Amino acid sequence: MNDANEAVSYYGQVKFDFDRDPDPTKRRKKNIANAKRILKPRRKWGWLQYNEPGQCCVTGIRLSSLGPEAYNKPLLHPDTYDPMENGKTLAGHFFTDSLTGQRVAFTGLSNIDSGYSLRSGYCPELLMLYWLYSQWKQQQHMDSIGERSLWLWKRRRIKMIPITEPPKKAKKPAVVEVLDPFFKVLQEHVGKGVYIQEFPNPNTNEVDFCGIYLDLRIMRMMEAEYAEASSDGTASETQ
Repeated sequence: MNDANEAVSYYGQVKFDFDRDPDPTKRRKKNIANAKRILKPRRKWGWLQYNEPGQCCVTGIRLSSLGPEAYNKPLLHPDTYDPMENGKTLAGHFFTDSLTGQRVAFTGLSNIDSGYSLRSGYCPELLMLYWLYSQWKQQQHMDSIGERSLWLWKRRRIKMIPITEPPKKAKKPAVVEVLDPFFKVLQEHVGKGVYIQEFPNPNTNEVDFCGIYLDLRIMRMMEAEYAEASSDGTASETQ
């Protein structure tokens, strides 16, 4: 039993029932509506209730108590809900700058995908739902472009032609292909003493220069914390 003065940590668990309508447009619309209801930041008397740094804007729990591994979860595909093949995680997508590779803080918006920036964010399971919500909204936006294209053609004889062929990418140097497994390991440890800076070419948008930095101080500190936690667990088991 916990002492009265002992802080209790909580983990936000989300029960979201994905719609199974065979019509993808209807299914997406229902999922967006249900997700929006869950992701809406908590308000009380018209004011945001949970808007402090390191706090979940829906549940109010302290995110720092969850530990660094809480957001190391693979992103889910918006249609199949299976882990995506690119290996990206919540931490890699929301807490890493895509240009510099540096760690950044993610905060929510007052109206989920619009409004002003909050100081608070989402717990891991809500952030995963936010990721799916953003993908459903993007798909919905692409559908609306197709409908608008049809209207423009009928009314004004203007045709919007989709770009079916992506720009050709230069083949990676052979040594880069060899180092690819090593680079994937580094990506998994971004923010744990590993920092990656990528500089894309403004003309081709391909990465032409990449810098990798290893902070041994952070690595030693995390190893020491892990060893201490492991020893505490072993000690408690022997008692």
